[in-house]
Amino acid sequence: MRLPLRLMLWGAFFVVSNLLGVEAFKAAVTLPSDERLLPSLLTFPLIGLTAMSATRVVDAWRRRDEE
Repeated sequence: MRLPLRLMLWGAFFVVSNLLGVEAFKAAVTLPSDERLLPSLLTFPLIGLTAMSATRVVDAWRRRDEE
């Protein structure tokens, strides 16, 4: 069974944005207060990108089943 390119690309984007979001959150929690501003600001957009890519992966998976 061959996976469509769209599904693989969205899956890769999901993994990368998830890893970046986890690392930014970890930095926002563990860094001293004067160094945590940028990781704190980046955490929310990265979580949003992860959620968006998760919906795209599910949509691409469903379209694969319909074809």
